[in-house]
Amino acid sequence: MQLRQLRHLVALAERGSFGGAAEASHLSQPALSRSIENLEESLKTRLVDRAYGTVRFTAAGELVLARAREMLANAAQIQRDVLKLDGLLMGSLHVGLGPFAAATPGRAALAQLTRQYPQLTARVEVADTITLCERLQRRQIDLFIADTRDLVKQPGLKIERLPNTPVAFFVRARHPLLKLKRVTVDRAMDFPIASPNLPGIVTTHFDSLSSRTDRAFFNVACDDSETLRHLALEADALILIPVASVAAGKAAALLPVVIEGQANMLTRYSLVTLAARTLSPAANAYAQLVRETMTPVAPASQAAGQRVALQ
Repeated sequence: MQLRQLRHLVALAERGSFGGAAEASHLSQPALSRSIENLEESLKTRLVDRAYGTVRFTAAGELVLARAREMLANAAQIQRDVLKLDGLLMGSLHVGLGPFAAATPGRAALAQLTRQYPQLTARVEVADTITLCERLQRRQIDLFIADTRDLVKQPGLKIERLPNTPVAFFVRARHPLLKLKRVTVDRAMDFPIASPNLPGIVTTHFDSLSSRTDRAFFNVACDDSETLRHLALEADALILIPVASVAAGKAAALLPVVIEGQANMLTRYSLVTLAARTLSPAANAYAQLVRETMTPVAPASQAAGQRVALQ
């Protein structure tokens, strides 16, 4: 007998049908039926009367159902007690995020963590990598997630490379560039081009692609994603942001524009901690959620020039 099987039994009682219980348990109906059958086999008694297509609990089923609810409540309380002991439910988290990281994995992981542990105290600050590193060294933050290519290797830091993440240029709907069959670097520079503060290797790469001398390729730098979006909608700017951040919500008003030779771009993140510092339960849980929410991207089909640009 397993707690998982007891949860399925309770779901069956609450939903009143195998189909409804399966949906609530995120299982197929045959899988849920097998779980109940295995529970019956382990107890050597019939718990559910399936006659005439209805779900009725036998006397033994009613007894097991009542005990199952007690056991599940006790299991949940044990988990809460352990979490309190570990300092997660009532603990605190102070995390730093680079601007790209704030828009995608950092935000998603924070949402999951605070949903699971609503009593947790959390503080988040968005800044450039150098500032975040200084804050980490002073132990003013627990960890940070950012692009670390401009970070001079320092003793005492633990830098964990995270999967690559797609980024792209976006513009407002009906932007003049969307009417063109091909958008060159020089043509794109007829408009403002904005991004968060990027590693020097990235800005140098883009500047090298242009024949123009009147301005740098990126002529607006801002680490606030809402300001970047406003520039795209109100100033005809091209903005460089993570693709995942434009999947829904307000950002859906933006459309991707491909600059010639710069398709399928990737950026990279690292999770940075102090090697000699033991992370708190909250920081450990947050770091694990970041790892789980990021999907690796295989850039095998990319051209070498594109890999230099943002990887």
